[in-house]
This record gives sequence, C-alpha cells and structure tokens, in this order.
Amino acid sequence: MQLSKIIPARLGVPAWTKPNPRPSASLVDYPIRTSEKLRFADTDRNGHISNTAFAVCCQNARMEILYDRNRVPLSFDAQFVIVRFELQFHREMHWPGTVEIGTRLERIGRCSVTMGQCLFQNGRHVASATSTVVLIDPSTRRTTPLPDETATALRALANTTPARGTDGDPGRI
Repeated sequence: MQLSKIIPARLGVPAWTKPNPRPSASLVDYPIRTSEKLRFADTDRNGHISNTAFAVCCQNARMEILYDRNRVPLSFDAQFVIVRFELQFHREMHWPGTVEIGTRLERIGRCSVTMGQCLFQNGRHVASATSTVVLIDPSTRRTTPLPDETATALRALANTTPARGTDGDPGRI
C-alpha cells in the first residue's frame, strides 16, 4: 500500500470527535400520551427543569399505563418494580409550561415490560427514555410471570396505533 494512503487513514479524525446524530422522534410515533405540568419547584440553580423531574415525568406516564385497570387487568396486590432506566437528554426544559410524554410498549416478556418514551416541550423533543419493569410477587419479593390476561392486554397496547382519546387527542390518557 502506498504511504500517501496509509498516513491519512492512520491520522484520520477520531470517532469520538464526530457528531452523533440524534434519532429524530415525533410524538405521533408514541401511541399512548400524557402530559405533566412543570412546577417552579422542578427548576434547578441554572433556571431550567432539573434532570430528576425528567425521570419523574417518565415514571408518572409509566404508572398511568401499568396501573390503569381498564387498560391492564392486574390484581390489586401485584407490583411492578423498575429494573432498568436509561434517559438521554436532548434539550433543556423550562418553567412555566407542560411536557408531553409519549409512551410505547416495545417488548412484553414473561415477567417484564420494556417501554420507550419521548418527552416534548412546545413541540420540541427534549428527552428519550427506555425502561424495563418486572412484575413481582409482593410476599416473596421475587419476579413472577405476567398473568395471561395482563400479557394479552399489554400486547394489544403494544400493537396499537395512535387512537383518539376521550378528549379528542390521539392516545391521550
């Protein structure tokens, strides 16, 4: 190989310096939607919404789905616990305002559910999250299989396309 080809290949720009393009997200890609009012108490010393508030918004949206007995039939003593949570920040959020959380069920396992979520403020994609929850037996504190009717309902939710909610918005909880 010629030296003139080897040197540029060896001295190229390191991969870590190249911009990592963000996946484009749209609220229409998430069939289940909810919103949260941002509070002044959610702000940090820099004047924007703190990172913990992002996680709380994701948690509230997850719980609204998992504990809605009309959507997901589950005994009252059943408990979901989170085993994995990943959150990517794309933009700042500011108070006052609201944040729209779009959720989709990405995987239904034997004992677990994995959800993808995106947060939007003023139509701008501000964060993406993935979480996995497992169903546990409250007496043994060990994972337990999803009941058949629960797994069936979750699979049906996973296969939904944006539907009209009661307030006219697609998929609104």
